[in-house]
Amino acid sequence: MSISRTLLIKIFVKPFYRQHAGLFVFLFTIMLGVVSVIDGAKFTDYHFFLIQGMMRNSFFFLLVLLLWFLYAKKSEQFVVNILLRPDHSFLNILSLLDSKKLYRKLLWVQFLLILPIIFYACIIFAAGFYLHEFIKCLLVLLYIITICLISARWYLYYIQNPDKSAWTMKKIFSFKIRETPYWSFFIRYIGIDKKLLFSGIKLYSCSVLYLMIVNQSWIEYDLKMITLFFSFGILGHGLIIHQLRDMEETYLRFYRAVPLSLLKRFVQYAILYLILLIPEILTIILLTSHYLRIQDAIIFIFLSYSMLLFLNSLLFIKFFKMKDYLKIILCIFFIEYFSVLSGTCPLLCILLFISAITIFFFRYYKFER
Repeated sequence: MSISRTLLIKIFVKPFYRQHAGLFVFLFTIMLGVVSVIDGAKFTDYHFFLIQGMMRNSFFFLLVLLLWFLYAKKSEQFVVNILLRPDHSFLNILSLLDSKKLYRKLLWVQFLLILPIIFYACIIFAAGFYLHEFIKCLLVLLYIITICLISARWYLYYIQNPDKSAWTMKKIFSFKIRETPYWSFFIRYIGIDKKLLFSGIKLYSCSVLYLMIVNQSWIEYDLKMITLFFSFGILGHGLIIHQLRDMEETYLRFYRAVPLSLLKRFVQYAILYLILLIPEILTIILLTSHYLRIQDAIIFIFLSYSMLLFLNSLLFIKFFKMKDYLKIILCIFFIEYFSVLSGTCPLLCILLFISAITIFFFRYYKFER
């Protein structure tokens, strides 16, 4: 392996998987372990029926492709952010290489970054050929190739044009503080810098909730499986919450000096997470009465809201590294798993909400990063 290729792997590929290791472990645990335990199905049967639904339902097929696209954009954003960092300006020397040779190396980097997608695509190919869905298998193949080609070309552009810059934090906060409520800083930050991650999480949580509930009959009205899959999307907000707290401690430390009571400070976070849950709340309202009982709708909303507040308050105890934070999220999921099976979700909602308020009020001023 050439020195330049080894360098690219060490700078882009290894840090990407290291930074997102906790997320991958979380995903594999859900897809490989929890699902088969809950519904009693074998691992192979579950994924075969999942792929079968993907191949025979065009909406589901497009939804999967969109999720893959968001993952590819996430990896692309990771690489571009590294290329734009001043301490990695030495990578501009790669522009001296032959363009075709450099492009092939970047293509290999992108292939390694989307390896999880490629691995699952191989399983889809096998099931697709068995189901005689040759056209969709071909579409999946062309789609993955296109993603790799376009992303690699984008990296090449940034390496050969180092003077191009991205949005800076100054653009996010380039307005008067008094004219804007505190929670709007976070909304603006998400809209500018984290829109792909936010869109992916919302797409998953709302789609899973809507499709699973709509396809459930009143005769077999059981929300256990739906609650767990929906909670997986809600806990995915932990990725955003961690980055919001990181941004807050980096750029908004002045807020601690503002003369406000703890209650008013907590209200700002409460408004923020209520706004972030608007897509899920609207989806639940849309499903209520026709497909979802009112009491269950209230539990879904309250569980989601209390969980987000609790995940936010946890980061006032200690600013955990993302890897450790995802481990905590995984533990919360298993606690909820047992709560769903035992029918104690309302109690869990209350405990999470009270814990979120208690932790915030006791740890806000004691917190130091």
